[in-house]
Amino acid sequence: MKSLSVLVAVAALATKVSAHYVWPQLIVGGANTSTWQYVRQTNNWQDLNPLTDVTSTDVRCYSSAESGTSSTTTVAAGSTVGLTVSGNPSNLYHPGVVNVYMAKAPAGTDVASWDGSGTGWFKIYQISAVTDGGSTITFPATGMSEVSFTIPSQTPSGQYLIRIEHIAVHSASYYGGAQFYIACAQVEVTNGGTGTPGPLVAFPGAYTGNEPGILIDIYYPIPTTYVQPGPSVWPASGSAGSSPPASTTVAATTTAVTTTKATTTTSSTTGTSTGGTVAQYGQCGGQGYAGATTCVAPFTCKSTNQYYSQCL
Repeated sequence: MKSLSVLVAVAALATKVSAHYVWPQLIVGGANTSTWQYVRQTNNWQDLNPLTDVTSTDVRCYSSAESGTSSTTTVAAGSTVGLTVSGNPSNLYHPGVVNVYMAKAPAGTDVASWDGSGTGWFKIYQISAVTDGGSTITFPATGMSEVSFTIPSQTPSGQYLIRIEHIAVHSASYYGGAQFYIACAQVEVTNGGTGTPGPLVAFPGAYTGNEPGILIDIYYPIPTTYVQPGPSVWPASGSAGSSPPASTTVAATTTAVTTTKATTTTSSTTGTSTGGTVAQYGQCGGQGYAGATTCVAPFTCKSTNQYYSQCL
């Protein structure tokens, strides 16, 4: 009987952590840093469970139960950074969308001791859903094992939190059903610009949980459009990257989404994000995509899955 109880407990634990994940490593200079070195260790680092209460202060960094001993690394404005996914499995298994925010620590405050409170968060990157008017809805972030993005060159110098979230919506048909996988990294931005980031939001406060992109049934009826939660990406020019936009529509398809990260590339040519070429981190391909497919040099078009390719 005892053996049976143990087996039941193990099975329950396996079910509990199945397809859950964390963001433990910051990618700087194209290399993965150590686990939780520059990323605040999150409450779910062991059980991998998501946050579901968007009114909790843990919606900032999900790190209230941990010691907060992460270090702060230096990154230049305009450079590429990212975060890795670790879990069971180690990819964004659930259908959902990604948002990346930044917030500058108040003057005279070490970002390592700052809780991220106040209305100072601005979005620099997103990966939304793709719809076709009601036949299908797909999620290009599905299967990603890491997410990379650009620190906008206009970002003023200073110490910042970088906050990433994957909002899994596979069970989001009821309030509190959406799952938030969150982490915050600590960086000091150097060689910054003179931009004014915005729109600015607070966590908690940015979401009520009733947004159409958070409280949503993705199965029936299939949504005709998808509205990305949160403010628009800064800067509006798109130099920070945004893939795809907040609500995207493509031609209908009945092919299932693949969760394997592909490595196919195409050649790139010199140019700008207009006139037939795509800027870094812009969309350059994918089933139903009808835009430019040539990336600005030295970037190449890399496929994440059959629905989305990106200039990297």
